[in-house]
Amino acid sequence: MISTLRHIVQRVSQANTVEQAMAELVQLTRNAMDTDCCSLYLVESDSLLLSATEGLSASAVGHSRLAWGEGIVGLVAQREEPINLADAPSHKAFKLLPEVQEEAFRAFLAVPVIHRREALGVLVVQQKIARQFSEEEESFLVTLASQLAPQLRERALNRDQDPQSWIFPGLVAAEGIAIAPARLARPKLDLVQPAIETDDPEREWQRLDQALLVTSEELAELGGRLSDEVASELGLLFDCYQALLADPQLRQSLQACVAEGWMAETAVSKVVCQYVGQFESMGDEYFRERAADIRELGQRLLDQLARPGLASSAPEQPVILVAKEITAPMLAEIPRDKLAGIISMKGGVNSHAAILARAMGLPALVAVEGVRIEDLADKTLVVDGLEGRLWIDPTDEVVRAFRSLERGLEARSERFRRQLARPCISADGEAVTLLLNAGLATEERVLCKPGISGVGLYRTEALFMAFNQFPTEQQQERVYRRLLSGAEGKSVTVRTLDVGGDKPLPYLPIREDNPFLGWRGVRLSLDHPDLFLSQIRALLRASQGYDNLKIMVPMVSRLDEIQSCRRLLEQAVAELSEEWGRAVIPPPLGIMVEVPAALFQLGNWWPWLDFASVGSNDLTQYLLAVDRNNAQVSASFDSFHPAVVAALDQIARASQGRELGLCGELAGEVLGALMLLTLGYRQLSMNTQSLGAIHYLVENLDLSALAPLRMVLLAQRDGEAVRHCLTEHLQAAGLNELLPKTGR
Repeated sequence: MISTLRHIVQRVSQANTVEQAMAELVQLTRNAMDTDCCSLYLVESDSLLLSATEGLSASAVGHSRLAWGEGIVGLVAQREEPINLADAPSHKAFKLLPEVQEEAFRAFLAVPVIHRREALGVLVVQQKIARQFSEEEESFLVTLASQLAPQLRERALNRDQDPQSWIFPGLVAAEGIAIAPARLARPKLDLVQPAIETDDPEREWQRLDQALLVTSEELAELGGRLSDEVASELGLLFDCYQALLADPQLRQSLQACVAEGWMAETAVSKVVCQYVGQFESMGDEYFRERAADIRELGQRLLDQLARPGLASSAPEQPVILVAKEITAPMLAEIPRDKLAGIISMKGGVNSHAAILARAMGLPALVAVEGVRIEDLADKTLVVDGLEGRLWIDPTDEVVRAFRSLERGLEARSERFRRQLARPCISADGEAVTLLLNAGLATEERVLCKPGISGVGLYRTEALFMAFNQFPTEQQQERVYRRLLSGAEGKSVTVRTLDVGGDKPLPYLPIREDNPFLGWRGVRLSLDHPDLFLSQIRALLRASQGYDNLKIMVPMVSRLDEIQSCRRLLEQAVAELSEEWGRAVIPPPLGIMVEVPAALFQLGNWWPWLDFASVGSNDLTQYLLAVDRNNAQVSASFDSFHPAVVAALDQIARASQGRELGLCGELAGEVLGALMLLTLGYRQLSMNTQSLGAIHYLVENLDLSALAPLRMVLLAQRDGEAVRHCLTEHLQAAGLNELLPKTGR
């Protein structure tokens, strides 16, 4: 059974067209089940269209339809469950369609084709004799439908599209509108190379050593160019590349592979594929995305070995860069003024490309479904970074609509940016603290605005990723000092190292069955007090003369963890006071509220805390038992779920009179920020691109009048109802321009 299923799925996946794929499916299924007929009905315009058949009338394909719930096929689609009948014509729902010529068939088995809760169609097998299909046959058809559902959905996206204006969905990695010709990234060599032996290992190592050197120099140049265009600390991205290229373990592995008698290309393939596999097996999406960066390095080495010195030419006009998986070096190869947007067929919203796109203000889509990269060559594209859509060769009317929307967005963004020069005060005179989430870049140009009060979350993981071993206290101090001095007196909340379990460091490999519930965050820090103390001491050293440091500890679930962190902070203060011969004042110490245990215990923990900040991403994930980076269940990740609303409200109630903020993505969404303000939050930390809109929201809200809305939100039954209430409030307040716009 398994081999038959695999054979059918493989043949369908290899088909060149939708029609060929469906024809292969019904023919192979009929043969595999030894039945007289197999047909596929697909959902189209609220009806079920006979799309392929092997046994019914071929002339009915593409013409014969059943309404939703009509006939046995429509009933299967409506109920979303199989129907197995020995004599279908005797069933009360049976409807004879003369044009399909199915009068001779009696036995009937139909199963729904469903992809992520979306009914795509119905797969049917029929036989002339009256008999019940066996449990094994039913199980086979159900399994086949489930395995083919993703392919059928992707292929259906191409079906019946207007060739003048194809539209395909994707994930918004960076908001905005871009209209420009496509530029396909230079094809990369396949990382999987044939295993070819050599009789001259010394020559092969010389080739590989030269490729390592040239690739390092090339990346250094690209990193310098990108840093000049975006922000100095984005150089850490390219520092990661350089660190890996200089990693003695990598070089030793490559040299050993060549010494075993393999060609340079084979050695790169074997060693880099092993590194890629290690990163792809990690539980955290951010670190899984790093596999793409390592793959990029391997492909660049192969490129150097095959085509040494070959460089791509810069475009003459702005383009939208398209690649199977876009990486930071690809972006750096095109001058910023010639880059209008990016499309990545793979990747996620936490990839380096997505991070850079947001930092550079480039509209970007990732994980675009249903279109092949080669189909975009020489096409004009529209990146709809509002609704997550890619338009191919749009009509003049569509282009004009998007141009108008683009101008409106630019004017609105500029207006929002200008008002950041004012303190963030609500319409009724209440101050709200807007803070910046940072990690790779501190965005000094934004931080200097009066409307921004400081950095609410500085992630230190990127610093540790940039080294081949734990950075020394002195190395950390230099980075932290630059951060604190760049803030010019505004507060900076630094989160202590948040790795372990699901996101280990390359030089601290950890293998766990359930990393999200494993050795991570504060647990790792307290198990390695030497590392924690080194980071705390580096922060204390860097803060001398600035007095704007706050330290925040992640993933806290027990009081004794807070107490231990407090003791280690006091120890570091005592050590430096003795070393310097003067009293060192400890900075405020707080925690991330992101574990459900903290939700219920925060009220008891406040005596040991100076502040707290809600990590809404992880809190939502743990409350709903949903991995938001798992495509199978990500649709269930809902920050507006009534349980999440109730949890956020409970945290706010338990923190009356205390310093409480929120630094998850929710704070940067207009509806999310409105909900948080309604629940009593007055300190919101977010990404740069969200600051202007949230500042505008606060300035135009009467916060004292939000109490009734709070009770309404807490009474809603699902997340959609919560969103609806928030949207209605914005409309009533005359803030329609903050609601999502569309280019249609």
